[in-house]
Amino acid sequence: MNKSDVMEMEKEIGNQVQLFIWRIPKKNHEAMVELQKQFNDLLIMYGVLRMEIFQLTNTEAYDGCTNIATTMSASQDEEIWVEIQSHSDLKQMNEITTEAMKDEAISAEGPLVKQFMDLVTPGSGMIMAKFTRLRI
Repeated sequence: MNKSDVMEMEKEIGNQVQLFIWRIPKKNHEAMVELQKQFNDLLIMYGVLRMEIFQLTNTEAYDGCTNIATTMSASQDEEIWVEIQSHSDLKQMNEITTEAMKDEAISAEGPLVKQFMDLVTPGSGMIMAKFTRLRI
């Protein structure tokens, strides 16, 4: 991949990601899918480059590794979901977060966040992290 291709890819997917991991009861799967569509539309409107959601499909781990289902203490009746938000850089991500949190629908006390909290496993919390792309 030449330098031009790398720069183009970085414009499309960004250099900064914000990662969220949570667990939900399997019975809440469809409701969470619908809710995440709403979050996706709003966050893209605010400038998130890309928002992707993944569901854990395999609980096997290589020798010496721990599967995230174990770390999250997931039961057989739960699913583990990962959300990856892509941003051009940390400054842009922080600006988007500040603006989005002013939106009553997705603020900490907003209806979409309350609905999200009703769908996740009670008391389970969420793991969150911010990562910057390494040029290797």
